[in-house]
Amino acid sequence: MKKIFIAFAMALAFLICGCKTTGGTSSVKNESTKTKITPSALCGEWKLESLPGFKNTDKYGVTLSILANENGGYNLNGFSGVNSFFTTLKDSADAFPIGDNLASTKMMGMQDEMEIEYALLETIALARSWKIEDGRLKITYKNTTAVFSK
Repeated sequence: MKKIFIAFAMALAFLICGCKTTGGTSSVKNESTKTKITPSALCGEWKLESLPGFKNTDKYGVTLSILANENGGYNLNGFSGVNSFFTTLKDSADAFPIGDNLASTKMMGMQDEMEIEYALLETIALARSWKIEDGRLKITYKNTTAVFSK
């Protein structure tokens, strides 16, 4: 019980102190200007608002969190409709794209759940553009932009 309390207290401390906040518009990587931003600028807990090709994304309960960890890096994790996904990121301008470092559990679900999960995980893993616009996190891979809100 004592270990659980200590772990909870540490997680809460990192959540409160570990993330930088941003307002307005921030670009993670814009191919034309080559500007980058680190995971610390994207900290928070996000809920999927939209993903092209899918209606009523609320019903899937898709989430994404980027939070500071005790090693000076950032944990990216979430729920993709059926499975949980996770990775650890360095607070570096080269943190994106995540690529093969994104892992997930491997349960099966309904076809529509699996389809949104596949599209979302591909976008998160391969996206070179991560930005915050108007308080929304926008993750873009090719012509697909996943939009998250807090």
